[in-house]
Order: sequence, then C-alpha cells, then structure tokens
Amino acid sequence: MNCMARLELQIKSDGELAFQMSSLFHGVLMERLPEAYAEYLHQSRLHPFSQHLEKKQENWYWIICCLNETAVDIIIKNTLWNLKQFTIERQQQRVEILEKAYTECTYKELMNQFYRGESGRYIQIQFRSPTAFKRQGQYLFYPDLKCMFQNLMNRYDAAVEEDVMRDQETLEQLCNNAQIIRYDLKSVCFSLEGVKIPAFMGNITIKMDGTQTMASFARMLFVFGTYAGIGIKTSLGMGSIQLMQGKGGSTC
Repeated sequence: MNCMARLELQIKSDGELAFQMSSLFHGVLMERLPEAYAEYLHQSRLHPFSQHLEKKQENWYWIICCLNETAVDIIIKNTLWNLKQFTIERQQQRVEILEKAYTECTYKELMNQFYRGESGRYIQIQFRSPTAFKRQGQYLFYPDLKCMFQNLMNRYDAAVEEDVMRDQETLEQLCNNAQIIRYDLKSVCFSLEGVKIPAFMGNITIKMDGTQTMASFARMLFVFGTYAGIGIKTSLGMGSIQLMQGKGGSTC
C-alpha cells in the first residue's frame, strides 16, 4: 500500500549546527543512495522526499520525509535506518545519531480523513524552515494562497503518479473560499551555494468558507504538506510545515 513516512533523527555534532546546513545534509544523503536512484532524483522535477534540520528545545533533529513506498524503502529503510554517524566533508564535521523515531501514514488514511469531513474551518500552519515560492521567475517570500494550494496539489499528483488533483476549478474554489485571518511572520534568507534566497518563517491561520467538503479538502492538502513540504527546494531544507492543533485539527 502506498504510504508516506517521516524519520526523525536526533543528532549531535562536534561543530555548530544551523538550519542553513540542510543542503549539506542533502549531500550526505545523496552520496549514500544507490547510483541509479540518485540519478533518477537528479532528473525528477518534484522529488519524492523532503528533508530539513530543526531545533526543538536544545536538541537538533534531521527530519526526512518520503512520499511513496519506493522512496520510503530506498531512502529511509535501506539507507538511513542503520546509519550511526557520518562526516560532513566540506566542514570535516562529525555528526552522531542519538535516537530515531519513525511514523508513517498511508494515502488511504489521508483520504479517510477527508471523507470523514470532521475538520474545522480554521487551519493553523507553522512554517518551521525558510519557505518561498517562485512565480514567473521571481521569488515570492510570503504565503500566497494560490501558490500554496497549487504547489501541494502538484506535489500530491507527483507523489502518487496520477493526475488526481490537477484541476483548475478546484484550485479556484479553494482560493475563493480561503482567507488568511492571522499571521505572525518574519522574513529570512536561506543560503544555498553562495546565493541568498529570500524566504519567510512563522505562523498563519487560514479560515475556510464554503462547503465542509472544501474545508476538509484544504486541511487534507496541508496534512500532506507536513510530509511533502511546501514551496521551492524542499529536498534542500526549505518549506517544512507543521499543523498546529486548533479546532478540528487532525493530523496523519
């Protein structure tokens, strides 16, 4: 059964850690993958995984999420599961894995949430790593609703390898029935190979009007986004989101 999975690795290092180092951890992962699969990922437009660094309390975590069964097997189970330590070559920095936690969610479970239609009208989203979108060659570093919904719908289709979400009418209905009613955001930069990408982090609350079906569908997309990430360069550490538990706040 096709599923998504999250692997959280608690890490410590003999050097300083920062969320800007996520792209170096991407390199650590890529050099350990089978050559054929690494080449496939290099060629694919929307990667079937996301990864980022995150600090909770005083501890650092490397979090890797996979969006289909092949990625779960190759990236998490065959490559990272038994990893105990590694070196970031550029800095000659050793990283030790202290603990790991694994969760998974099938696409059937995700869809069941939608069909139950129990979600509330308010969706609270926390952008936990620098997030940005790209439109007509320009960076957008604010949470544009159309960009968010379109990005998640495209990612879902890429993950399940079917065009089930790509529907202009549904996208327009989502946008017409959604509004950001609260936000607490800051602009940040994400450094990538000497380029500073303008981005944002923080919290927003979206209120969904319209039918209960539309509200449930929007929440389902954002639950999917907690695995897929949102926006650009999610495989390099950008665009990690988490749903904050409010009214009707089920997660997968």
